[in-house]
Amino acid sequence: MAIDAICLTAVVEELKPQLLGLRVDKVQQPARDQVVLLFRGKRLLFNAGAGAPRLQLTEILRDNPAEPPMFCMLLRKHLSGARVADMVQPPLERLVRVEFDASDELGRAGKRTLVLEAMGRRSNLILLDEEDRVIDSLRRVDADMSAQRQVLPGLFYQPPASTGRLPFLEETEEGFTARFAAAPAEKTLDAFLLDQYFGLSPLMARELAFQAAGDTDARVFQLGGPGPLWRALEDFSNRVRDNRFTPVCLTREGRPLDFACVPVGQYGGGAEAVTYPSFSALLDAFYAARERQERARQRGADLLRAASTARDRLRRKLALQEKEYAETQNRDKLRIQGDLITANLYRMERGQARLEC
Repeated sequence: MAIDAICLTAVVEELKPQLLGLRVDKVQQPARDQVVLLFRGKRLLFNAGAGAPRLQLTEILRDNPAEPPMFCMLLRKHLSGARVADMVQPPLERLVRVEFDASDELGRAGKRTLVLEAMGRRSNLILLDEEDRVIDSLRRVDADMSAQRQVLPGLFYQPPASTGRLPFLEETEEGFTARFAAAPAEKTLDAFLLDQYFGLSPLMARELAFQAAGDTDARVFQLGGPGPLWRALEDFSNRVRDNRFTPVCLTREGRPLDFACVPVGQYGGGAEAVTYPSFSALLDAFYAARERQERARQRGADLLRAASTARDRLRRKLALQEKEYAETQNRDKLRIQGDLITANLYRMERGQARLEC
């Protein structure tokens, strides 16, 4: 799963006291979608991959390519020796701005900002100057790719457009009651929350529905009133405002299923909840296990593909050999006919279609 806005908030709150003021010693790009900033004893991972966008401290050592990519060289030029000045996340956005105090080749002080957009397949990592102009990005977005928002060197950075939904932290009990009363009776509670409010992930919407009705598939008409759902939403909102987060990984039969920033009860006995000391440790363990599963799945798929190819090749060979065998069943008759033709060549004339002998 991709990290949601609330988990990203928890990660930022965890990282800020550890990183502010530290100087960037090295910049690495071990994979196309991954950038690692090395500080004194710490490794900050920016992952802009579509399947696992995130920001975290990591203990996992990754192999680096022999030739650094161009984006890595650019980051080294602008961020080597820079100090982390701030980490900012717009409210409930899957976006983090890591701001640096840097200096140019002449020693003049300046600002640089590294923006991580952790938005699934639209994830990106963008380097900005002190005027918020794009220096470059991991993925350039031109007008052919997006008519509304381009990410190209020299352009001013524009954050992603708002969805127009109300941030759930801004909701009041009166407003929630009015929205709930206007909702279709057959609508599920989690779908109602996702349609009305910005900042909730599908996992948390299902969890709030479970807390309110005891069932993730409960519908509006089954609740009898907005009270239980509002209390669940209000409690979750207060947790977010107070930064009361708990790194929880959900596993099933030893395999990672999901992760959250608060305890999750919707799976019951179908999943085991494992609490970690930090979100960085949680993300390291979760994605390392998922990558192992993906490698095993890929290896299995490769073996299956090789076996299927060999099987199909043998089937084709067998079919050809069976055809040749069937054709050889008339070999005695064909040999006699060939001998007759050879013995009577002197009787044949050019253009003759039939020989009787």
